[in-house]
Amino acid sequence: MNTLDLDSDLLNILTSASKLALNYFGSYKSLKSKRKEDLSPVSEADIAINEFLEEQLKKITPEIPILSEEGSKKTSKRNDDSFWLIDPLDGTKEFIKGSKNFSINIALVEQGKSVLGAISEPVEKKIYIGSKSKPARIFKDKKFQNLNPKSISEICVVSVSKSHSNQYEKNFFKYLKQTYPKVEVIEKGSSLKFCDLCAGASDVYPRFGPVYQWDLAAGQAILESLGGEIIFKNTKDEVYKYDFFKKINGFIALASSENTKKIKKIAKF
Repeated sequence: MNTLDLDSDLLNILTSASKLALNYFGSYKSLKSKRKEDLSPVSEADIAINEFLEEQLKKITPEIPILSEEGSKKTSKRNDDSFWLIDPLDGTKEFIKGSKNFSINIALVEQGKSVLGAISEPVEKKIYIGSKSKPARIFKDKKFQNLNPKSISEICVVSVSKSHSNQYEKNFFKYLKQTYPKVEVIEKGSSLKFCDLCAGASDVYPRFGPVYQWDLAAGQAILESLGGEIIFKNTKDEVYKYDFFKKINGFIALASSENTKKIKKIAKF
């Protein structure tokens, strides 16, 4: 499939999905929500956005199956060469607290690789789209604009999660500070950390705890289209699968692959 043909469709889908998300966000204090089996929250906004995304993706690519965080677990494993991998509301914890740090993620997987990614930042009215066929761009102010990620200079800017931290991450920061004259930290929720990498606002995004594959796939496609790279802690995690329960057990996202060798050494991957 030519991923270039899907850019405008994804833009239209995410524009509408973002408006839907903002409608729910406007009344976040009264949102109905509950805990899932893994104790993470899911709200009525997650469900509504998921239903919309699945409906729209089926319209443009009826032949491609969809794997979603809020989709059905009945077909938990399949051997499809291509499938959509989506997170209808990445950052639900932030969303239901009234924080702006949430996003909508859509990725297309082919032969185990994320080849097309789209991330919407609804509050800021920004949509990022990139693929193996075309460098990512950001759509804002009713037009596409180029993105300019950067290499690490003397200052290493690190994007980190607002909700997750462990000893591995603390050790990584210790070694970073021994390597670079200055280390700065930006706290963000959801896949917005990938957006910071792509926009030149940060250099590194480390995540050493397990995440589901829909948290990573869209950001990876966008980042790699701009010359960035994902370093996986375990090589088997590099392959995406139509498996609802598949997790990725640690990675580091880099705005520029120029820094891969040094960061690998620091992370001891």
